[in-house]
Amino acid sequence: MASDAAATPSQNVTPARHLRWWPIAAALGIGAALQTAATFFFGENRPYLDWACVFVIWPLTVFLLLLWWTFWSRLPWRTRGQGLMVLAVIGGTSLASFRFDEFDGAMIPRFSRRWQPTRKDRASEFFKNVETTSPVTAQDDFANESLVPTAGDWPGFRGPNRDDVVVGESLRTDWDSKPPKQLWKHPIGSGWGAFAVIGRRAWTLEQRGENELCVCYDIETGRELWTHADAVRFSSPQGGVGPCSTPTVHDGKVFTQGATGILNCLDAATGQRVWTHNTLEDAGSPNISWGQSGSPLIVDDLVIVSPGSNDQASHANKSAVIAYYRDSGVKAWASGSRMGSYASPHFATLNGLRQVLIYDGLGLMALSPENGHELWKFDWTNGPQINAAQPILVDDQRVLIGSGYGQGSVLIGFDQNEKSGSEVAKSRWQSKQFKLKFNSGVRCGDFLFGLDEGMLTCLNLMTGKRLWKQGRYGYGQMLLVQDKLLILSEEGDVVLVPATPETPRELARFHAIDGKTWSHPVLSRGRLLVRNSDEAACFDLR
Repeated sequence: MASDAAATPSQNVTPARHLRWWPIAAALGIGAALQTAATFFFGENRPYLDWACVFVIWPLTVFLLLLWWTFWSRLPWRTRGQGLMVLAVIGGTSLASFRFDEFDGAMIPRFSRRWQPTRKDRASEFFKNVETTSPVTAQDDFANESLVPTAGDWPGFRGPNRDDVVVGESLRTDWDSKPPKQLWKHPIGSGWGAFAVIGRRAWTLEQRGENELCVCYDIETGRELWTHADAVRFSSPQGGVGPCSTPTVHDGKVFTQGATGILNCLDAATGQRVWTHNTLEDAGSPNISWGQSGSPLIVDDLVIVSPGSNDQASHANKSAVIAYYRDSGVKAWASGSRMGSYASPHFATLNGLRQVLIYDGLGLMALSPENGHELWKFDWTNGPQINAAQPILVDDQRVLIGSGYGQGSVLIGFDQNEKSGSEVAKSRWQSKQFKLKFNSGVRCGDFLFGLDEGMLTCLNLMTGKRLWKQGRYGYGQMLLVQDKLLILSEEGDVVLVPATPETPRELARFHAIDGKTWSHPVLSRGRLLVRNSDEAACFDLR
């Protein structure tokens, strides 16, 4: 009996509950399976893959782990509560310490410390103290400066030929022992366009408060010479604030197209307006998601823009592309009913025929510059119907276009239609390994170079085969200077890389500007101009 009594208490003891591990393995397994499925499904479409990971797969995995901790872990309730409190404190501290700033080129959010002044605050303070000269004074100071482009000038988007190829310049590579000399650096109004440069003058577009400005700077000092303002403001949740196009300087005039469609012709020396149009109103069309981004194209006596025909109602207007007489602003012709996008009109001579290339949301279209008549078209689109990289002219028979969102690139040639005798655009090769989202590529000999979703890539022009892919520079931009690539990375670094079919190594690097950098660099007479939506700088690379 005694032994039975002694045994009774041990029978009432609750057995120890071991930590339940299998839900952790299940949560991580679900996350890994979704990651694998997303990688397979989206393939080369890195932005969609990044979004799936950052906004769906990883949050879902963390949520399942929280469920395990709270309900299925078998830990004491006090321990579970303490763990949740620690997570809440960490989350609250993070929210109190960091603020959302912007999305990067892959549409991943960026954050900064809340106690630090924003770059916009610093810019506003800077602009309050800026002393600008009057147009008359600026004109007197530069009385001997010609406004006619000559060799070494950069009169518009991506240079004289819109190809980011620098002619007649050379670069030294000993930046470690002799760093590039900074001529100036200061805040700038918001926007993603680049500079146009003639002599000592440099023009760019900026958003300052509620005004969209064309600003003329002295390239040697960074001093403002004049500004022209339009009382409009453009902003988008992902693209940010401000205009995205680059001024075009021609025959003493500056032609600008802002994000809301305002096309201005300004006196290049003084900033005085000569004429203006709202291209979206003339097209009878609404704006596109990230605003008008095309830089005006000058062909003969015309200035050509492509606002697009951006809804079903406007398709009947046939005004997706508009040409104005550059001296008077009178409309010369309007053509097309296709949806707009973010590339700029491009002039080419193909098969002996002068034409204007329009890379819109549906693909590439060629128009006659004389009357806007459609010459040919080639369909090349992606899910969101966004094409932004400039066409690359290979020769008078071939042109290459590239796109992001998993689409890739295609080399277009021309065959003769036996019945009509007209030229028909045909694919020579296609590659998903050269995805130019909004980063335009360059050609050096028989090779193409570009940032394929942020990574530097070399493609064989003849075959479309990728030769190498290395170096993550984000959604930056590049120039071709002789046999070197000058890359302005998304982080604001300037990097030199050989333009070679062999896997290269970096030759030189320095940090130029802070903040997300999408704008094209400019090299004019040894002076490198860089900007982003926060600041601009000029360096002497001679």
